[in-house]
Amino acid sequence: MKTMSNKENANDEKSKAWRLIERILGQMERTVNHRPDWRVHHETDTSIVVTFSKVGQLFYDVSKKDLEQFATHRRAFFVFLAGGHKDAFIVPSQRLREQIESQGLTPSQEYGDYKLHLVRDYQGTYFREISSLNLMQYFNQYAQLL
Repeated sequence: MKTMSNKENANDEKSKAWRLIERILGQMERTVNHRPDWRVHHETDTSIVVTFSKVGQLFYDVSKKDLEQFATHRRAFFVFLAGGHKDAFIVPSQRLREQIESQGLTPSQEYGDYKLHLVRDYQGTYFREISSLNLMQYFNQYAQLL
């Protein structure tokens, strides 16, 4: 039995998410060559980043710079894949930015990003660092990309 490495699984799941997103919005373009997970749909001025974390350690890096650059687009979203494209949280960038600011989070000095840990427990689904943000309202909400 052949097993996939985590990187292969991440790439496969991101590809599936992009195919689904493009069925909804249409063709999207990469904005920066070294950032294959960030694409823009120019007609609607919608910017999207797809990020993946394996189920055993649901952890994401969100760049402060990305949040700032996303503010220049009419619509922007982070798609947090929790082990797969069928387990996704599609969070509007502006909402995430507001929550990060309201919690007073500080980006890491080394990389300039925020470390967000996804938690699923009896209280709900949220980022440990932003417990007031109920992520279930964004669970598999690909339709909001329309």
